[in-house]
Amino acid sequence: MDARPAAEGVRIELLGRFRVLVHGDEVGPWPVRRAAELVQLLALAGGRLLRDQVVDALWPHLDEAAGAANLRKAAHHARRAIGHADAVVLRGGRAELFPDLPREIDVEVFERAADAALRGDDPAACRKAAALCTGDLLPDALYADWTREQRARLQSRLRELLRRGGDWPRLVEADPTDEDAHRELMREALDRGDRPTAIRWYGRLRAVLADELGVRPDRTTDALYAECVAGLHPAGPDLVGRQQELARAQSALPAAVRGDAAVLAVRGAAGLGKSALCRRLAAQARDDGWTVASVVATSRSGPYVPLVEAVEQLLDRDRELVDRLPVRTRSVLAELTPLAAPAPPLDGPLSRHQVIGALRRVLLPGPDGSALLVVDDAHLADAATLDALLHLAGTSSGRVLVTLAHRPDPAPDVLVQGLARLDRAGALVAVDLAPLDRVAAVALVVAAAPGRPGPAVVDALLDLA
Repeated sequence: MDARPAAEGVRIELLGRFRVLVHGDEVGPWPVRRAAELVQLLALAGGRLLRDQVVDALWPHLDEAAGAANLRKAAHHARRAIGHADAVVLRGGRAELFPDLPREIDVEVFERAADAALRGDDPAACRKAAALCTGDLLPDALYADWTREQRARLQSRLRELLRRGGDWPRLVEADPTDEDAHRELMREALDRGDRPTAIRWYGRLRAVLADELGVRPDRTTDALYAECVAGLHPAGPDLVGRQQELARAQSALPAAVRGDAAVLAVRGAAGLGKSALCRRLAAQARDDGWTVASVVATSRSGPYVPLVEAVEQLLDRDRELVDRLPVRTRSVLAELTPLAAPAPPLDGPLSRHQVIGALRRVLLPGPDGSALLVVDDAHLADAATLDALLHLAGTSSGRVLVTLAHRPDPAPDVLVQGLARLDRAGALVAVDLAPLDRVAAVALVVAAAPGRPGPAVVDALLDLA
């Protein structure tokens, strides 16, 4: 049954809010709190309770006579608010709710649907039944003793429906410590090739388990996480025919140490080897003892998402790094990724300068050393991310080299203007990739193709390119 009020009769909603509708018209306002609570209590009990049960629930501190007087007063106010003489009837030692009208209570509708779905073990029916639970039971009465047992029972029933129905996002919302649900979300993200999202689900789980239970994820979850991290940066084809361009790119590393370069721009159309060149540069930097983080921007990336992915790489690589960071830096990072949690909340909203400062701290946790941050497909990054990257490069005193691999046309204005500014300041190293000559192109095809393609196949592939 859906949540629309019936044209005739009474509908009482207790899930997510309290609302009473009589013949489709909403009741309100309630003159006194106890009048509303009386209706809520009776609705939870199926519409009928002994008077003594009502008094014990709502006025446990009063004697029998005073409790009975308060019950009569609350029933009177409830009838006046509802505008129906038989809304709450006291007779024969009982209190009854709308005894003479058809009555629908959303909790009962949900529980009937839940029972049927769980008996049938039908995932679709479980998801449909779970949708009927539109919120927590009486959220304005969370601490009332008479709501606690039923609230816990409904929450347990909802979690079982979500689990049987495979609604993992809602299940982790209902129970943030559910490790099985987090693993399912990680697996789903991994199956669609979205490794960063899978890593974030792991980070969220790890933070919640540490904060609420003081434990770590189990070995099965850690093994799945290792699978996520292992595939972040596949090797890809080797760099062929780009010796001069590679030499120029690698010259940016010592130039950055001297303070003569802040950004390396690798520009070229699709398929010309930007990613392969960046991989070789990153390998050289690692061999030289640099801290290296490599990410790929996408058109779906929101503000700072590539930066968050870089932070998550570095925090995962050194699990103790977050503990060595200043408290304020941890607070900033915890706003960006659950891998940095738990941390004290920030005093105000997150700012660009805080993001840049925290990223610099992660890249350069000590007084010595240098860091290379590679952002491939930088032309797809959002303006906030590009702005932060350019400011990071310009304020790191030569210790951070930001490498931006991008297509030159079209490139975002913030990227074009920022690189032009750095070029005028003498802080930019640019590597422009032109199409390979035929000899190098043949070598690339032979290196990348499975087996050993013959001349005719190579010629056909080059013609397609």
